[in-house]
Amino acid sequence: MRSVNDVRKENLIVLRERFKTLANLNLAIGKKKTDSTLSQIINGAKDTRSGNVKNLGDRLAREMETKLSLGYGWMDADHGNEAFPEDDDLIYLRRLNVSACCGAAGIQNYEDEAYVDLMGVSRVWFKENINQIRENGYEIITAAGDSMEPTLKNGDLVVIDRFDTEITKRDGVFCVLIDNDLYLKRVQRVPGSLRFISDNRLYDSFEIRLAEVESRVIVFGRMVNSLNLKRYD
Repeated sequence: MRSVNDVRKENLIVLRERFKTLANLNLAIGKKKTDSTLSQIINGAKDTRSGNVKNLGDRLAREMETKLSLGYGWMDADHGNEAFPEDDDLIYLRRLNVSACCGAAGIQNYEDEAYVDLMGVSRVWFKENINQIRENGYEIITAAGDSMEPTLKNGDLVVIDRFDTEITKRDGVFCVLIDNDLYLKRVQRVPGSLRFISDNRLYDSFEIRLAEVESRVIVFGRMVNSLNLKRYD
């Protein structure tokens, strides 16, 4: 799999061709006509202090998507021979190689969260099912196990809001790291504790005292929707 830096560089070249020159592209994103940032990225210039090749970072990628009216995540997607950006009405969600465990034991691959690929969804679908205003901060993980059935089945894709981590202030289904194990559980506030609930009644719930939450729990994000898959044998 190619790195996100390689993909962004190729998309930057596509945009340069679309706008004829880098000077025109600079003006389109609100930079000075003579700004050399994009040119240095395309040509693989090295940073004089670190010696590392200059890449198009997240901040600039998101800024370009906004200024050029591209879908969120457009710079990270491999477009190949697709139409030019103005014909592309998609929002791209990163799918991470984090498989949130719905079973009893959890898994331990939270730290390895590099994205696997990107999924393009129409802007209309996104606004109807995810958020009408904010496009950034949403990513996709995979549910594993059967303890959240019938809400979630093994292999279902789950859309997570990475900005919503206030687990002690609202109830909901959260992806959390507890004592180095990753879970996708329904969280309910109870006096003095948080209760972590499995929708499958065969699994017992468990509680963590509020005083221990900060030291034991890392919140990955809140589930806002799922892409349930129907399987045929």
